[in-house]
Amino acid sequence: MNIAAGKILCMQGDNPHSFYIVKKGTLVATFKDEQNEIVTKNLGPGSTFGELCIVEGAPLEYTVHAEEDSEIEVIPQTLFQETMAEQPIWMKSVISFLTQRNSIAKENKRKKDFITTFPSLLFILARSSDKLIYLKDLKNELKNFSNLSSLETYKLLLILQDFRLIRLQAETLTVENETLIKLLYDMLRIRAIYKNTSHYILSLTEQAILTAFTKAASEKGEQLPNGQISVKTIDLAAQTKQSMHGMTLTKHSLETLLQKRLLQALPPTATKNNDLPGLEFIEKFSADFDRLLNLLELNRIYPQLDKKLISGQ
Repeated sequence: MNIAAGKILCMQGDNPHSFYIVKKGTLVATFKDEQNEIVTKNLGPGSTFGELCIVEGAPLEYTVHAEEDSEIEVIPQTLFQETMAEQPIWMKSVISFLTQRNSIAKENKRKKDFITTFPSLLFILARSSDKLIYLKDLKNELKNFSNLSSLETYKLLLILQDFRLIRLQAETLTVENETLIKLLYDMLRIRAIYKNTSHYILSLTEQAILTAFTKAASEKGEQLPNGQISVKTIDLAAQTKQSMHGMTLTKHSLETLLQKRLLQALPPTATKNNDLPGLEFIEKFSADFDRLLNLLELNRIYPQLDKKLISGQ
């Protein structure tokens, strides 16, 4: 069958009950996704399309037109069925199995693309100098990293909105927490490099103490000249005990937080300030308050991330 340049062979959604093989020339297949974004691919000699139309009776995924004068071979479903009738009975089972495997492979690829595109999206948002970003510009830049459809990209943005990192409008988005976006990107990058599969940033003890510190700082904290905020050791211990049902603050429980420099012990005094084990001569602890808030929020959303990415919601 010959088809002239510019002529449309079939439309997306049609069910021609035929299978096509390109013998000469070039055809172009265009696909509109759920948001009417057009995706194109070229079909040169040896290319095929419409396989599912004759195997499963599925509609065409593309609109196909001739880029130049071309020649194609059309295999109607009736011919396919007649040919199959002459084949061993197990051949139908093989083709059915391969068709199912193809559908599974497509869905697995969609899920993989969805998950692997997420860090790229964070990277683009983290390096943007503007808090107001046009969705069209974001999607165009994301194409440098991924072929994810507009609809799937929007689902990723909805995840970020659920975490209150961005706010979506009709044609734009507003970055709500640039620092947390950068922290989340860094955590995913570290996880990829070191194959760290932990779903938590902080241990339960670290989370409890830092939560107690932020509460005590909000109520009784003292602003320091370096921009940090300090909390008296006795106030931190009291808040920890109240928040964690009697947990006692000790030097051992603070050890990893001090090593990570999330908390700093102010210079010890010569006077005993309390009766806490190992902390008797430490009057105060200080920290970057905003950093702790972001870290605690990251620790909250991080365990939810994989579930949302896997479910695609």
